[in-house]
Formats: sequence, C-alpha cells, structure tokens
Amino acid sequence: MTLNGTRGFARALIVALSLVTMGFLTPVVAAAPAQALTDVGAILGVETRCDNSPYSLCLYYKGFDTAWWGTNTTGGLGGARFFANTGEGSGQAVIFNAGSVSCDASSTSICYISYNSGHSGPTDWLYGQRMGRLVETYKANAAVRISFGA
Repeated sequence: MTLNGTRGFARALIVALSLVTMGFLTPVVAAAPAQALTDVGAILGVETRCDNSPYSLCLYYKGFDTAWWGTNTTGGLGGARFFANTGEGSGQAVIFNAGSVSCDASSTSICYISYNSGHSGPTDWLYGQRMGRLVETYKANAAVRISFGA
C-alpha cells in the first residue's frame, strides 16, 4: 500500500512539474513577510507648536491637541518625556506613547518613526512639511530618524 501511495504521489509530482515547465501551472512560493513601512503624512502642513519651535520632528501623545515633544536628532526615545503643561499626556514617557507626528523639516526631508530603538521593525514615515496619525507605530514607537534633504 505504501509503495503504491508513493508511486501515486511521484506520478502526481511529475505531472505537476511537467505542467509548470509547459507554462500551464504557476508554482506558488511563499515569500517572507516584508517589514511594514507606511507613509503617514496625509496632512499637508506642520502643526503650529512644532512650526514655531526649533524642532524638525514632533511627536504628540494622541492627536495634535495633546502633549508634544520635539527633536532635531536621530535616536531612541528612552528617557524622553512629553513637554510639561502642553496638554493631555504631559510628562509621560514618549517611548511607546506617541500617536501623531509632524515633520517640520524641508519638503525634501523624510522623518521616520520606528518600533525598535535600532530603527528596525514596523516604521511610519512622512515627508517634511507634513503631519499625520501614526499607523504602524501608534503607541508602539521607540526611535526617530530624520533624513534631511536639500
């Protein structure tokens, strides 16, 4: 019984490979999942507090009417806290708490927000002079990076 089952499988495999070779059957190959990389810059412009600050990238506790924090450098968010007296979430840790972003760099720049402090894993990004709600890293963010354009 096993021998016949093995022969039957071998025959089916030969037929399938022949059909693939002749172009009548397309092989299905599972690809490795890609890391999520999402453009979140749906809103043209920069949030007012960020625009009137010295910072190029600003993160917000939830929306643009809540506490905020800003930076001009690339790095992890450990130790960073939303500025005091700036709304709901003031004084809270920025890491794993940001919900929105504003990129106040030039329009040829790109701001990145990553899940991992090593700038890997799910990442949200937006061009300069744009803002939006985080998707891949909503309340799950550990690092920022600014790629300054011309």
